[in-house]
Amino acid sequence: MSIPTVPSHPGAPSGYAWRCVWPESRTIGWSVATLAALVCGAACSVVGTVFDDRSVVGIGVLLLLLGGIAGITCLVMGIEDRPEVRAGDGDNTFVLRYLPVRLAPALAGLAAVAVAAIWLGIVTGDLEPTLCGIALLVALFLLAGLALSYRRTARLSFSPDAIRITTRNFDWEFPWDAAHFTAGFDPKGAETIEIRCPRDAVITRRTPRKTPTHLRPPADSPDGPWKIAPIMWGVRPNSLYSTMTHLRGTPALRAELTRTQLAAMLTPPPWRIRRTLNLDPTLDLDSR
Repeated sequence: MSIPTVPSHPGAPSGYAWRCVWPESRTIGWSVATLAALVCGAACSVVGTVFDDRSVVGIGVLLLLLGGIAGITCLVMGIEDRPEVRAGDGDNTFVLRYLPVRLAPALAGLAAVAVAAIWLGIVTGDLEPTLCGIALLVALFLLAGLALSYRRTARLSFSPDAIRITTRNFDWEFPWDAAHFTAGFDPKGAETIEIRCPRDAVITRRTPRKTPTHLRPPADSPDGPWKIAPIMWGVRPNSLYSTMTHLRGTPALRAELTRTQLAAMLTPPPWRIRRTLNLDPTLDLDSR
């Protein structure tokens, strides 16, 4: 079985095809959770108000808050289907900014526990759950602040001559003509794009922090691999891999690339198409 491909999204350059090398998923679970929480919350609020039962009203308010958290998470997760491409500093240069939307469920879970703890403390008059909830909210805001701070400097840049990945932990620039991309997984099972490139062709710049061990190449390897995590950039891994491999083989396109074209390349096909794609489990990702 060959790697499934899908015709390009409207607006993508001629000849581009979206390739499915990793299994695709959908955020429908968050949509269902949002709807269920909002409906139940509204029902409890109405019933509690009619029968003048403050505890039922409180449960309704809690469910509405949790539904709001789930709804925001659903919207954030959908960003991968609508990638944001920005203009870079050079001509025909464009960037993706750091946007790890797949951390949203973890942050949403933390927010839900915090809200539930505060609500429990208010209802029972117990100070301990309230303080725990406040502490969790503080931790949530700190994590969000760290992510926003990281976002200010982290960039994945596409230029006519090279692809550059810049973060606080590493700054690598690979000439298109010398790089080769393969799809794989990191030790935790997350999608990873491995970049093979002669070491003397790679431009490495100093950064404030050290590169994580699982991303940097072996010291004795002449050509890497260097590894990047697609989920860091607010796009679907299959979309980024398809775009990188296509741009590598089309230097004429890179020289005339527009932001609209790049955004269309990074936009996945509709779910009704993606869900029909079947991956061959015997295929070796490293051969792709």
